[in-house]
Amino acid sequence: MGGVRWLYLTHRDDVADHDKWAAKFGAQRIIHADDARGLDVEIKLKGLDEHEIAPGLTIIPVPGHTRGHTVLHYRDRFLFTGDHLAWSRRRDNLYAFRSACWYSWEEQIRSMERLRGKRTEWVLPGHGWRFNASASEMARQLDACIEWMKTK
Repeated sequence: MGGVRWLYLTHRDDVADHDKWAAKFGAQRIIHADDARGLDVEIKLKGLDEHEIAPGLTIIPVPGHTRGHTVLHYRDRFLFTGDHLAWSRRRDNLYAFRSACWYSWEEQIRSMERLRGKRTEWVLPGHGWRFNASASEMARQLDACIEWMKTK
């Protein structure tokens, strides 16, 4: 089916066996330089600029959970969020993990605000529940999450 070109690592704490997977598939690993310390990876992104790695496939730096955390946005429909954002069944809304924010909650709020302009219908997290809604409902959910974050 074309193979595996990249292993995209959202952040440094969830990268188990990345070296073995990269070797097996002959893939290049991508991570933000701020989370690459001690990792032997091929592509280290820098700064807060977005990185379009293929048409419609964009890596967006979102510091907060870790200094170099990133999310992957695909074709204005899917947002792969790592540990940045998930659905909370208990709260019945999008949720950021305050108790697992290891770099900066204020930066995570700013990062969430940068996502406001991104159209999406799916939030696909590394931890927590996925969420699917219309783009307008997703935008409303993100706004509500940001406002909640500002109170914590």
